[in-house]
Amino acid sequence: MAMAQLFGHISLRDIAGNMSAQAHRLYHLGSAKLTRSNLACMNENKPYSLYEALFGKLLQQCQHLTPGHRFRFKNTLYSLDASTIDLCLSVFPWAVFRTTKVVIKLHVGRNHSGYLPGFTVITEGKTTDIEIGHTLAFPTGSIVAMDRGYIDYEWFNQLPNKGVYFVTRQK
Repeated sequence: MAMAQLFGHISLRDIAGNMSAQAHRLYHLGSAKLTRSNLACMNENKPYSLYEALFGKLLQQCQHLTPGHRFRFKNTLYSLDASTIDLCLSVFPWAVFRTTKVVIKLHVGRNHSGYLPGFTVITEGKTTDIEIGHTLAFPTGSIVAMDRGYIDYEWFNQLPNKGVYFVTRQK
């Protein structure tokens, strides 16, 4: 599944087709021919923590490969944003956002010193951006750029007390 994500495959059929084209290499990996039903069964039984740990390992390895930023300031810059991802109602009934819409929300904090995400959080679609913002701890001296979804004046008052600078738009 990690290979499918890295190469941008969008369906089990796409993954199975690519793997069958590489069948002569599967033998060396100790794997047999993969079918869509095999992939579906394997994916159904994998806990989310496996993918979470894989993301952590890949992020740790990639941090050493990224170029540094060319900003004129020395502080670490973070960008906060969230995106909604549409899902299928019949497959994900727990993620109801509106009566006819099912979504999850991907919250990302990008560290600009390495152009990689500093954190990612996946929540239900109804979770507000500021709820996630309250849970974040930024290093002292860092600068945080965020959109209007993170506006909370009490939180804005706490950030400078922790040595964190912030930039946002007006509501």
